[in-house]
Amino acid sequence: MGHPEVWGPAGDKLMVVGLTGGIASGKTEVARELTRRGALVIDADEVARDVVLPGASAYGPIVKEFGEGILAADGQIDRAVLAQIVFGDEGRLQKLNGITHPAINLEIMRRVREHADGLQDGDTPAVVIDAALIVDIGASGIFDLLLVVSAHEETRLRRMVEDRGMDTSEAIDRVSSQISDEKRRAMADMLIENDGTIGELRAKVGEVWEEIRQRSLSLYP
Repeated sequence: MGHPEVWGPAGDKLMVVGLTGGIASGKTEVARELTRRGALVIDADEVARDVVLPGASAYGPIVKEFGEGILAADGQIDRAVLAQIVFGDEGRLQKLNGITHPAINLEIMRRVREHADGLQDGDTPAVVIDAALIVDIGASGIFDLLLVVSAHEETRLRRMVEDRGMDTSEAIDRVSSQISDEKRRAMADMLIENDGTIGELRAKVGEVWEEIRQRSLSLYP
């Protein structure tokens, strides 16, 4: 437990939990409920947006690589313009990923370390990292626990069509572009099945968070 080889000294102070799930599984709602219950949840997508803001670590290298034509009037990187540049160009996409991925990883590690250093008596020695592609990229092993949110494909498709306004073919394509829920479930240390109501989901999250709290407190008293 701890994985200090990944998280540094923070790995000896707290439990690092990975949270993942396929599109429309309910992962975002689980993250929201965990936060409401007192967990620190680090959203990898939010970090990805933060590291490309003006003055942040990836901003300068991206502008240097792709030119000032990617900047909006306010000086921020126009993500849509940048996406058009790298779309269909594997070489340029790799260059972008080579800038952003290390910056994202370092910022996540910084936030984990900051949380570990700030723990007080009575705090839960755990942090949750919310990232959709944990299993896809083979990163499950860097976490002390992997929490997977799962739902039947029919449920996910219905949510995408009814709640997000996608047409059925687009929804099917989006689900098919990701790894299967079976593969995620096979890697799970803890599993939340989310085919019911929002109330049922929140109750399950409460149970899971209490288990995480108890486990973390037993390991890092």
